[in-house]
Amino acid sequence: MPTGRERLAKIGPFIVLVALIALGIALDALGLFDWRTVLEWARGYPAGWGLAAAIIVLQVGLFAFALPGSSLVWVAAVLYPPPLATLILTSGGTGGALVAYLFAHRLTRVTAEQAQDGRLYRLLKAQSDFLTLIALRVLPGMPHSLINYTAGTLRLPLPRFLVTTALGLGLKAFLYSSAIDEIVGLAALSDVLRVEILAPLFAIALLLLLGSAARKRWLRARGD
Repeated sequence: MPTGRERLAKIGPFIVLVALIALGIALDALGLFDWRTVLEWARGYPAGWGLAAAIIVLQVGLFAFALPGSSLVWVAAVLYPPPLATLILTSGGTGGALVAYLFAHRLTRVTAEQAQDGRLYRLLKAQSDFLTLIALRVLPGMPHSLINYTAGTLRLPLPRFLVTTALGLGLKAFLYSSAIDEIVGLAALSDVLRVEILAPLFAIALLLLLGSAARKRWLRARGD
């Protein structure tokens, strides 16, 4: 049974995010802060490829050391249009996946044995076909770093691993980048009802539902 502190630790980041959003809305309504001006300034800054390359390198490093590289979607999607943000995030995610995969070959025996106790390890050992690997990448909430290291430990075919990683991360990055780009570009709150705003959000919601259903099915199949 989780304690009050553990529950607070889980929902703490969400509370902070909501508080920051509420603060931003309040300051904007009072005329004390124009987030659109700040956004235009930020988008005008990364005119060259320097920042894009830095985001890619940082994402590679984060994924290589099993850190949340996916969090950089909030940087790339705000500063770049969806197609370019997708290219940046897919390049960084796939590069990081490759490095983590290669690192996994050098895992100590103790670390490898620990990985074999995991649910994801058992799933990929039994079923690592093309569609399953893509599904794992696309489903929201999947731990990409764990997928990378598990695939390397199992020595899954590298070409299949890289292709499915690029396709899955590319699709997810485009959906999230499109949703974020449309939301930050709103001129008024009523614009959120436009089809081009709602479409990527509905797509993400559908992925969440499919992901939840898939996890439950896998759990039942494994008897966990």
